[in-house]
Order: sequence, then structure tokens, then C-alpha cells
Amino acid sequence: MSAHERMIRLQEIIHSLEEGKWAKRIRGLVLLLLIGCLGLVYNLNLTQNFTSPEAMDAAQLARNIAEGRGYTTQFIRPLSLDILRQQGAVSDEQLRSEFPDITNPPVYPLLLAGLIKVLPFEFEIDTVRFRYSQRYQPEVFINLLNQILFFIALVQVFRLGERLFDQPVAWCAALVFLGTELYWKFGTSGLPTMLLLVLFLALTKTLVRLEEVGNDGSPRGRGWFAGMALWAGVLVGLGGLTRYGFAWVVLPVLVYLGWFLGRHRGRAMGMALLGFLLVMSPWLVRNVQLSGNLFGTAGMALYAQTDDFPRDTLERTLFYEPSKTDSGENEQDEIKQGMADHVRLGDIANKLKRNLRHLLVHELPQFSGGWFAVICLVGLVVPFRNRSLRRLRFFMLMTLAVFALGQALGRTHLSPANSTLGELLGRSLGQGAPVAAALSVNGENLLAILGPVSFLFGAGLFFSLLDQWKVGLPEMRLAASTGLVVAASLPMIFSFLLPHPRPVADPPYHPARVKHVWNSLRGELGKDAISAGGLLMSDIPWAVAWYGDRDCVWLTRNVQPDFYTLNDQFRPISALYFTEATTDQRYVSRVFASNESNWERFVLAMQVEGDLPDGFPLKAVLNDFSPGQWLLFTAPEDKP
Repeated sequence: MSAHERMIRLQEIIHSLEEGKWAKRIRGLVLLLLIGCLGLVYNLNLTQNFTSPEAMDAAQLARNIAEGRGYTTQFIRPLSLDILRQQGAVSDEQLRSEFPDITNPPVYPLLLAGLIKVLPFEFEIDTVRFRYSQRYQPEVFINLLNQILFFIALVQVFRLGERLFDQPVAWCAALVFLGTELYWKFGTSGLPTMLLLVLFLALTKTLVRLEEVGNDGSPRGRGWFAGMALWAGVLVGLGGLTRYGFAWVVLPVLVYLGWFLGRHRGRAMGMALLGFLLVMSPWLVRNVQLSGNLFGTAGMALYAQTDDFPRDTLERTLFYEPSKTDSGENEQDEIKQGMADHVRLGDIANKLKRNLRHLLVHELPQFSGGWFAVICLVGLVVPFRNRSLRRLRFFMLMTLAVFALGQALGRTHLSPANSTLGELLGRSLGQGAPVAAALSVNGENLLAILGPVSFLFGAGLFFSLLDQWKVGLPEMRLAASTGLVVAASLPMIFSFLLPHPRPVADPPYHPARVKHVWNSLRGELGKDAISAGGLLMSDIPWAVAWYGDRDCVWLTRNVQPDFYTLNDQFRPISALYFTEATTDQRYVSRVFASNESNWERFVLAMQVEGDLPDGFPLKAVLNDFSPGQWLLFTAPEDKP
């Protein structure tokens, strides 16, 4: 090759690197490295161990699945026990050994179980060497999975923006999504929200393709439309088996297909519904067999946060107990009093009105994590010239209404910011993570799922305004869009400048402390006594199940009769573990509530007077972490 040819070849290589196919790859690689560095810095400085009961619950379920124990849980809810015993599909003997979960949908725990099978998870906790600066290794792997899903969602947002708008809008929306702190928190929370984002974005793209092809005279055959509609139904079904509230998206999907798909509407609606039912039905049948309810205890969320079941009392209440017949000869199971006997329709209506007001005033203006949500809401209301955008806007508004209604009716103790647990977590988060942002990170926040798609409408509206203001210079448009992205990302930027929280969210979640309590209990009672059928009870049973790998029942609503009923008729309680969730209560409103048999009053008497009720089976006390945490257990002389 001559010198001239070599020069030409070199120029071709340089041109390819600057403007050719390699230029795009290099820019993509650089962007990927920058995002990876951002994720690394965020993980090292701003993340903590799990603070969501839902995250710990899903993680311990996944571990049980991966270890061959089936879809069983070590977090036992008194309400679940009631429902399972009432239905009778599982005997009491089986419940004492393997407790089936009837609360959580299966997709996310199954995904985590697959991850546990692939990666070297280390569940053991060294209680001596575990430090406040240390993160629990399994949670690091789970966060890694969710952050990968976050980056997949980021790519989906960009590609959907290119399809619906153009590259400037796609870049703007994707960068706003990348700079929204709410979604980074979801990505490190252990919750399934990132998976729901990926599924919703895939569903949105599928509906857009169906609408575009169905109305542009494309020669696509009936099989293509049927297959795409079936896929849309499958996506909704997978989302519904990730979070039950997501299943209501099937209604906007069916309306969208029926309204906008022309002559293909009938077949498309039928196939979408078929795909949804094929995915959902087997699991719903399983729930009905075990609990008599399509959604297990999750279907009881309608009654939570009513006057008779404030805070978390619904899942901690016992309704069901063995009792004698009139003749006294045979023993049979009866329901003391059902939920419908406590909660009236008016109570549910009041819950709906109260939660809708809170949602409209406080949550909706920031549903996507910041002030940019206001622009997004305006973008969803303002009609665009593009037909597909107008129709997608209609689908988004329908989904927003469905999610708002579902979120208001299904709100439980996991959402409110004024709970004792929420206050404790707010303290542990420190100044580096605003409490308001932290409290919005919960599995019941369905509105956040709409954020990434709404960013496209917000960015589209912004660029439309630039066109109307005749901002035509590329440099000025770039400066304006850059300013928008930076302004929307300010909470994320400031979080790096503020003091960083410590990795361990204590109180009340300290992995080594929870494990230490269990080790101390084994030392006091002996391994044989624990394995003989004894059961732990705690006010943070999800943490005991996850960090301690132990069966743990949630603290019953009352000391008398619920504690004694469970202890005498189900499994003996070997130990009772109190944390700040119970000991750090409002003095008058909680300790001196009308219920004289509440646990707050029990703890106060134990702390101040050293007094326990007559006949209480747990007499020994371990107070290594008093006054915040206490462990009551069977006295050594009473060991079996």
C-alpha cells in the first residue's frame, strides 16, 4: 500500500471516528461510562440498607424459593393465619412447618430467586465485624439488579421519545429521568418499582405500534395484530403479578384498543384480555384455593386505614379461633367476627375522600419526583398535533385516574408519613436524604410508574413552547434544554452536596443487631428449644425474617386475648422482640389509648416498673440495647 493510499485510509478512519458509525458507538460508550460512574458514586455515598418492609419481605421470599422451600414465608401475619385456617386448605401442622405466603404476587420474588441462584449471595452476618459503614451483601446484589432495570428503562424512554417526537425531546426526557432522585431511590430500595417501569414502558411502546399500524393502511395481517395485542395483555398480567394494583391497567388498555384500533378493535381487545387472563389466572386460582380470595390478604387493603383498623392493625388482628360447639363434644373452627362486621361502606368512602384529597394536594403535583411533574401534567392535558400522541395522552390520563383511585382505596400503613416507623426511618436517613423523598419511596406509590412516559410529554411541551417563541438557533435551544434538565435535577445534585447518611438505617434496621438478638436467644434457650416449634414475635418481623432467617409473627394487635390465643392455639411464642417501632411512641395518644391491653402500655410498665402481667409466659429479659430495644424470652427454668 502506497503512502497516498495509507493517508486516504487514515482519513477514512478519522472520519468514521468523528462522524461515521464508530462515532455513535464511542459516544454511547462514553455516556455509558459516565452513567456507570454516577451510579457508583451514588451507591457509595447515598444508599442504605433496606428500609422498606416490602423489600425485606420479597427478599426473604426469594431466598426461600431459591433454597427449595417453595413459595413460603418466614414473615407470618396474624391475618394470614386467620384466613388460611378459615379456608382449611392447609392443616395447622403444615402451617407450623411451612407457612405459605398469600400476600405478595410472585414475579418479583421469582426474579430475585433466579438472581440468588446465579450470583454468590452470602446471607450470613458476622455480628462482631459488621460495621455501621458496611452494607449487607445480598442487598447490594438486589440493588444492582434494580439499577440495571433502571438503565433499561432509561433506554426505553429515549427510544420511545425518538418514535413519538424527535431526538432533542428524547434526550431531554431521558436526562430528566436520569436526574430524578426519586427513581434512584427506587432503584436502591429493593422494591419492584423498576421492574414495573420497564413493563409499563414496554406496554406503552406496544400500544403505540398497534395504533400506528392499525390506522396507516399497513398491510400487516390479522396474525400480527393478534400477536401484539396478546403481548400487551401479557405485559399487563406480568405487571399485575408484580404489583396487584398494576392489574387495573387492563381497563385503560381495553378502552384504548377498542377506541383507536379501527376494524381490528374486536380481535385486539379479545386477544389482550386473553393474554392478561392466561398470565394472571393460575396464580389467582392458587390464591382462591388457599385463602378464598383472589388476592389473598392484599385484597383486604380496602379495609386498612379505616376508623376500626388504623395504622397497621388490620394485618395484626386475629378474627379466627377454634371454639366449642353448643354440645361441647367436638371442636370446630369459627370466625369470631368478620371484616364486614367492623368496616362499613361509609368508612371506605371516608378513606377514599381523605386519601384522594391528600393525593391531589400533595402527591400529584410531584408524582414524578419534582416540580417538573407540573409541566408533565400540563403536557398530558394540552393536545398535540400528532395523532398518536393525542391518543397516547388519552391512555395516560385514563391510567392516571385508575392508579389514583387504586392508590387511594388501597392505601395501608406502608404509605403514610406520620407513622412511628416512618418517623424512625426519617431520623436514620439523615440530612443527606430528605425525609419527604424517602417517604414517597414505597410500593404503593403507583403514580411514580407514569413518570418516565410523562417526561416525554413535558419535554415535548417545552420544545413546542420554544418553537412558538421562535427560538430557532440550535445553541439557544441547547442552552434552554440544558437549563431545564439541570433545574429538574437540582434535588439529585444537592443530595451529593449535603451530609451523607450512614449506610445502616438504625433505628430500627441494623442487620447485625437483629442477628445478634437471634444468636443471644439461641444461647439462652438452646438450639433444641428453638427447633422444637417455638416462634418469635416482633414489631419488625420482616427484618427478623430477612436478616435473622427465622420464622417471626407480627406483633398482635392486643396483648389480651390475641397474644395468648396465638401462643396457646397455634405455636408457642419463645421470644418477643421489641424495637423503637413500639417503644418510641407518642405518650398520650398511643400509650394511654382506650385499649387497655395495648403493647405500648405493656412496654411502659416493663421499662419503668419492671412489671409483667400475671401469667405472661415470657419472664426473662435481654436488654443489651435498651431502652430502645428489648427481648423477652422463656425463663431458663421453664425451657422445654
